[in-house]
Amino acid sequence: MKKLVPMIMVLTAIISTCLLLTQCSSRPKTQTLKFATEATYAPFAFMQANGQITGFGTDIVHAVCRQMRKKCELINAPFDSLIPSLQLGKYDALFGGLQITPSRKKVVNFSHNYYDDTVTFVIKKQNNFTIDTAGLKDKIIGVQVGTTYAQYLQQKYGKEITLKTYASDMNAFLDLKEGRIDAVFTDKPVGITWIKKQKSQQFITKGNIIDHQLFGQGYGFAIRKGNTKLLHSINQALTTIKENGEYTKIVNKWFDH
Repeated sequence: MKKLVPMIMVLTAIISTCLLLTQCSSRPKTQTLKFATEATYAPFAFMQANGQITGFGTDIVHAVCRQMRKKCELINAPFDSLIPSLQLGKYDALFGGLQITPSRKKVVNFSHNYYDDTVTFVIKKQNNFTIDTAGLKDKIIGVQVGTTYAQYLQQKYGKEITLKTYASDMNAFLDLKEGRIDAVFTDKPVGITWIKKQKSQQFITKGNIIDHQLFGQGYGFAIRKGNTKLLHSINQALTTIKENGEYTKIVNKWFDH
């Protein structure tokens, strides 16, 4: 009996330890939220020489994550893979140049708007044509594939123009420089940022186009359907940074006035 009591005590200690370890292992670990974008879209999201993603959108992500007290990882991925990958659970949210449109709202949820976009044509000064149907007739227009901008050009100009799609705006800009296309259709801040980086002063923007019906209600974070907790947290964080002045500081840092 004397030997049995210590044995029971040892077994009890082992069982208690196992239960404690099981409970500890089942506790949720600190989650790192994954925010994805296509980082070829300066000044919204683009790669630095050190391999880090920077830009207006990344600063908004960091500000939102600080408010949520979450650790966030930024990921660069092809634009046309973003929404499918989000739906599969590969990412927690998308950011950058993703417009809040009715068609996208059918497959993902969107946060509050954090940027109202204006679209423009980037052309060579020497080819200062008008951007009405007559001026663009037979012109080759470059645009990123899978975007609402491509839809806009097709609907507005139809067969009057030749539409050439690209994996990214940067590829379209290269063809514009080489004279293989006549214009690039993109966000105005993107066009202005690219023009400023060119040594020659031969490019200009043409037009300030706003179409809420097609382009949507500006940029927002895209979140997987059903993830209402994260959606609510992001919206709360966006409201806070707009109220405390942090949002205005980020806007002033990245955009001309």
